[in-house]
Amino acid sequence: MSSRPDTAAGPQPPERMRGYFEVGLASLANGSIGVMVTYADMPATMLLCLRMAFAAAVLGLVVLATGSWRDLRTPGAPLRVLGISVALSLNLILYFLAIRYTGVAVAIFLSYLAPVYLAFVAPRVLKEKTEPIVYVALAIGLAGMALILVPGLVLEGVKLSAAGLLYGWAAGVMYAVYLLFAKSLRGLNVRSTAVVFTQSAFTAAVMLVPGLLAVGVAHYHYTGIDLLMAALLGLVTTAFSFSLFMDGLHYIRVQHASIIAYVEPVSAPFYALLFLGQVPSSWTIAGGALIVAAGILVVLYARGEPELEPLG
Repeated sequence: MSSRPDTAAGPQPPERMRGYFEVGLASLANGSIGVMVTYADMPATMLLCLRMAFAAAVLGLVVLATGSWRDLRTPGAPLRVLGISVALSLNLILYFLAIRYTGVAVAIFLSYLAPVYLAFVAPRVLKEKTEPIVYVALAIGLAGMALILVPGLVLEGVKLSAAGLLYGWAAGVMYAVYLLFAKSLRGLNVRSTAVVFTQSAFTAAVMLVPGLLAVGVAHYHYTGIDLLMAALLGLVTTAFSFSLFMDGLHYIRVQHASIIAYVEPVSAPFYALLFLGQVPSSWTIAGGALIVAAGILVVLYARGEPELEPLG
């Protein structure tokens, strides 16, 4: 715990820069998810199940080797880790349903409204004040997201059903709840690998039956490339990126992390360019520039963490 005064400008403390770096790198890694899913023909629910199973398997070894499983016995930790796991599972399921009923572009935009909810809720739940610069960065980031999604809206057409909008909104709410639970572990010193192992195992179990049903309905046969993509998704975009993101949350405010996480949709088109030869549109480039500007505003001008006050 530091007694150093909080300043809005000037050099940021090393631990805060570590948080920004870890959250940004994790989000950059997650931008590759779309490319990996494109290479796979496996039903989405089974792909998600195997992704989480691979992550749980590798993190299980880490948790056993480091003894971080003991962190889960910390008073107050089990309920919060369960909350994280449930929120993540619901977020993924609701997001999948939102895509089905509204299309990818609308589902993504609604899901990424989570920072808006956090800006208003975090001060009440976590006692983390939302500074004016965060609202400015949030508006710029959302404008950037809208620009990135314009081509998708034009090509898909806008499918607006009440159910789809509800699912997309609920997915965003669950993402915000996930981040709130994750942040609430800050004062309990629970290592990120233990948390991500638990949530991955829980989500894999939840998705097993839907995954098996989807495989049966589609008469799908497992292939080497599909299993490779599932393994990469589990190791790179879950075990590695989730653990890194969770660790970064220890050093920065959750409102800041949710804005920095917009790096994920910014990086996705560039992975598509590199691996799939898909050239990003001028809309995408302009939107990405706005999102990067929003992140820069947060890093340079937003304040740091309040004193540690674990939730009761």
